[in-house]
Amino acid sequence: MLYMVECGFADAAREREWSDWYGGPKLAALLALPGWRSSQRFKAVAPIAAPWLAIHSVPGPAFFTGAAYRNAGGGNFADWGPLITNWSRNLFDGLDLAPAVPEDAWLAVADMPPGEYGLRGIPFTWLGSAGLDNKVPDRGIAILDGAAAARAPAAVRLYRPISPRLEGRA
Repeated sequence: MLYMVECGFADAAREREWSDWYGGPKLAALLALPGWRSSQRFKAVAPIAAPWLAIHSVPGPAFFTGAAYRNAGGGNFADWGPLITNWSRNLFDGLDLAPAVPEDAWLAVADMPPGEYGLRGIPFTWLGSAGLDNKVPDRGIAILDGAAAARAPAAVRLYRPISPRLEGRA
């Protein structure tokens, strides 16, 4: 299952420091958990309310109620919490392992049915909502090269990877 966390950050002067914490100690603690398979972080290329995106591969919904996840700081941002805005976390079924998005590619995300908004022709993998916030019933993700990203309709959110896909303990 894919666990997708999206958020904004309210203090531009401290955003880099927060990103370093999230990509460092925060992810290290999560990746050390048994069952946490992978993580990759992204940032939107256009201004949106929640430009930060992390995609994690996890075993399923029960994982989030376990003591190991809670004790590792899952679900909170420690002292950074007051600066996190537009936070959402959704669990999706359809892939067991998140694809690795290369640094020279774009991740395309669509939260509407594939026949709408000119999405035909984009090689989306469609995922169904499986838990947590359940804010999105269906989500499409695709890895695009530069030419395909330039042709993507405005309804598609484009992200650049800010980290490689990191492997956890399966």
